[in-house]
Amino acid sequence: MLPRPSVSRPCLLALAGTLGLNAQPAPLPDGAALQGMLDRLRVLGTVLYVAAHPDDENTQVLAALARGRKVRTAYLSMTRGGGGQNLIGTELGEALAAVRTQELLAARRVDGAEQWFTRAVDFGFSKTPAETLRVWGHDAALADVVWVIRRVRPDVILTRFTPEPGGTHGHHTASAILALEAFRAAADPAAFPEQLAYVRPWQARRILWNSFRPREGQPDGTFTRLDPGAYDPLLGRSYAELAAESRSQHRSQGFGALPVRGARPETFEPLDGQKAPGDLLEGVDLTWNRVPGGGEVDALLAKAREAFRPEDPSGALPWLLRARAALDRLPPDPWKAVKGPELTEAIRCAAGLWAEATVERPSAAPGETVPVTLTVLSRLAPGIVLEGIDLGGGATAPRTLEVNQPFSETRRLAVPADAAPAPAPGAAAPPSPLAGLPEAPPAFTAVFRLSSGGVPFSLAVPVVRRHRDPVLGERREPFLVVPPLLVNLAEPVQILADGTPRVLRLDVIAGRGPVAGTVRLAPPPGWTAEPAAFQVRLDRAGDEARLETRLTPPPAPGGGALAVTVDTGAGPVPALSRRLVDHPHIPVQTLLTPAGARVARLDLKKGGTRIGYVMGPGDEIPALLRPLGYRVDLLSDEELATADLAVYDAIVVGIRAFNTRPRLAQLRTRLLDYVAAGGTEVVLYATDQGLVTPALGPYPFTVGRGRVTEEDAPVTFLAPDHPVLAGPNRIGPADFQGWVQERGLYFAQDWDPRYTAVLACSDTGEKPLAGGLLAAPWGRGHFVYTGISFFRQLPEGVGGAYRLFANLLALKGAR
Repeated sequence: MLPRPSVSRPCLLALAGTLGLNAQPAPLPDGAALQGMLDRLRVLGTVLYVAAHPDDENTQVLAALARGRKVRTAYLSMTRGGGGQNLIGTELGEALAAVRTQELLAARRVDGAEQWFTRAVDFGFSKTPAETLRVWGHDAALADVVWVIRRVRPDVILTRFTPEPGGTHGHHTASAILALEAFRAAADPAAFPEQLAYVRPWQARRILWNSFRPREGQPDGTFTRLDPGAYDPLLGRSYAELAAESRSQHRSQGFGALPVRGARPETFEPLDGQKAPGDLLEGVDLTWNRVPGGGEVDALLAKAREAFRPEDPSGALPWLLRARAALDRLPPDPWKAVKGPELTEAIRCAAGLWAEATVERPSAAPGETVPVTLTVLSRLAPGIVLEGIDLGGGATAPRTLEVNQPFSETRRLAVPADAAPAPAPGAAAPPSPLAGLPEAPPAFTAVFRLSSGGVPFSLAVPVVRRHRDPVLGERREPFLVVPPLLVNLAEPVQILADGTPRVLRLDVIAGRGPVAGTVRLAPPPGWTAEPAAFQVRLDRAGDEARLETRLTPPPAPGGGALAVTVDTGAGPVPALSRRLVDHPHIPVQTLLTPAGARVARLDLKKGGTRIGYVMGPGDEIPALLRPLGYRVDLLSDEELATADLAVYDAIVVGIRAFNTRPRLAQLRTRLLDYVAAGGTEVVLYATDQGLVTPALGPYPFTVGRGRVTEEDAPVTFLAPDHPVLAGPNRIGPADFQGWVQERGLYFAQDWDPRYTAVLACSDTGEKPLAGGLLAAPWGRGHFVYTGISFFRQLPEGVGGAYRLFANLLALKGAR
């Protein structure tokens, strides 16, 4: 594995800020939704649901509690899911974590729950909770869970998984173990006392496991039940139907769900705390009686509910404003902090208020001034007074808003000279106020100060870029602070097969204009870059300059990190690169990561060099092969059906292509005919569920669920003289050093004896698995199925994985 640049995590700059700020404005709800909002204002109770990954949450339970019981409901995901696979794009690692974070937030907007995280990293599949807790760091992970419990203050904690080891992902079990430990630790002042400057100890009433089904032998009274299948006339569907829409937001994982109708009982088994055989919220005071002085607020909210009419929600506004004033008079209380924003949102919706702060560019550099368009509109209620707007310089004279007549003005926002990119949202450790939040704070927030009937209230909105997409229509994305110069490397992984120099291309992007500076390259010892420094001048923000340097490796194999610095007059600083993550179902995300490249000079020999590639989802391998001298053609279904396949030395069927390309069910025979005529077909892993055909190769085998998760697991050569291992690169134990995350996944099983199992490996304490690399002759050619995770190893620059993959591509003509 090649060394990474010396920054542990990139700065993930997403829109967000708090749980209520987002680049996508909350639409004004319909009458039924606003009625539900008013009912929720009178319910004081909290449930925290804990699991390991995005998509682990039971959206049926979340929807039934948040939308049905109207209690505050939160989902704590231990990780952001960066170790998973990706069905919709090539993002992996931190970029995939950004996608999955936004998918969770989209799901929460449907089911009504909140979203929280710990700092735990999704390092891929783990077979034991002991391994998981060792990698996560038990105490750090526990501190994060305790922090969220103390902030959210749940009456009831639910876990998706049992804390009893066995039968599931180690991350799953570890999440339940930590939740159970934190149930008591959160109430202990001696546990993580540094947090108590910000939060108070908290003891939840009970913790329960949301078991998949009642266990045999348990008496009925042991379990608590909830039915998300109950029909809600205001929603026009059941909570289970709503949950299907919520779960379908997890598109990167292929979790589109069909709605189900009818009873859908959920079962909960007690783990600790007070028993609740009748109802999981049994004994919890759900009224304003739990807040000293809250009776007045509740009475006014009841009046607002009585005055509410779906056709004219503004009738509830006077009572909501009086409730707002009564709430402001209460002494500090955690529920005041929770219900205050909810009440402000109800006021906004009852008045039909719309407020936004938009810019025309996605970013600005420190020291720049950017025009911001500020707009506020009262669609329903007369008499709303705009008292002022807090953003940058300038003042707005108080004015009464005319009904359905927008007021707009432009302010000049000065980006401070010392402004810096926002911190990564997953990097903050408790007791930082940012710890646990799903997104980083917005770079800038506009506050519209309003009043009605003499009662003041404010609407805070993030400054965002708003633009028109010709296909999707309106798109919004966060407005970011970026450096004066950004540096993107066209190929951040540089693998050189020999000592021949290579051209390294860099794109320098202006964060502001005009800007001038020096870009310097620092290759690892033994490497040279000529030139190593560039003088750059760009006139306007967004302008780009393409630079090229000649990268020369050392005589012997080796690798390292190439660093990049930028100096715009204040001294050299590490350069940042910019990557956009753009999918239509989530807001555009911008990743700022340390600019640099991982470089390696390998002892790599190639055989066949013309490759046909049948793309699956989330696969970067073709782009990594081309710089090594391979000609890689991406084959469409039509080309696969009609083109002359004999021109290819090998055809690679990419990861999960046999799950996602239905035409392969018919075209597999054409691929096998190509093999029989002397070609090589290499099938990268497919998943065992959803195959378009069970017959992937010339002889029977089954795609199993076996995997080896220890990246340093010993490898045994079962057929050391097989062409896969013999040439053109002789593969040995050294080629399996420095691997990342895993050896492989979805290994084959129950294969025909005409296949040769080339390798075997296993996790500690388990039997060796030999289905990670199968090869068989077919006619005059070769067929290969491999679960080895080349899709992870090649982007990380793992030299041995390149050498082994080159051997697979060179099988044509081998005996």
